[in-house]
Amino acid sequence: VQNHFPVRIWICVSFNFNLDKVLQEIKRYTLPVEGENGCSTTQELIEHRLKYKRFLLVLDDIWQFTDVDDWKKLLLILSKSQENGSMILVTTRFQEIAKKVRAIGNSIQLNGLEPEEFRKLFLSYVFDDGQCPRNKLHLLDKIMEKLKGS
Repeated sequence: VQNHFPVRIWICVSFNFNLDKVLQEIKRYTLPVEGENGCSTTQELIEHRLKYKRFLLVLDDIWQFTDVDDWKKLLLILSKSQENGSMILVTTRFQEIAKKVRAIGNSIQLNGLEPEEFRKLFLSYVFDDGQCPRNKLHLLDKIMEKLKGS
């Protein structure tokens, strides 16, 4: 990944996709380049910094869009790059969001671990020896059920 993508950007979006915040994070993750002083907006600055760079942008855990046009604006800004092979990876918990961002490329739906494997992993993280006290089993079962294998 480091050899293929000179610029790697990971942004935890969470509750609301906000274009201005995403652009500020992209700006923060990209290094200054020669001639960027003439850029008057964050958008122009990002376009200039990424013009000749292959990048990987991860937008992690998008919950909602208040303005779907913001997604289109982001794609337009990033499409100014003249370097082939850049990639945008989006993660979300919601199928509706996956449908909105799936302009190009693939969508892969991941499921949680199988119940027994998840139980083993969960207990090993919660208890050093992986053993749950009997009086806590009902509580842990409820927590594990809500986590759905994730």
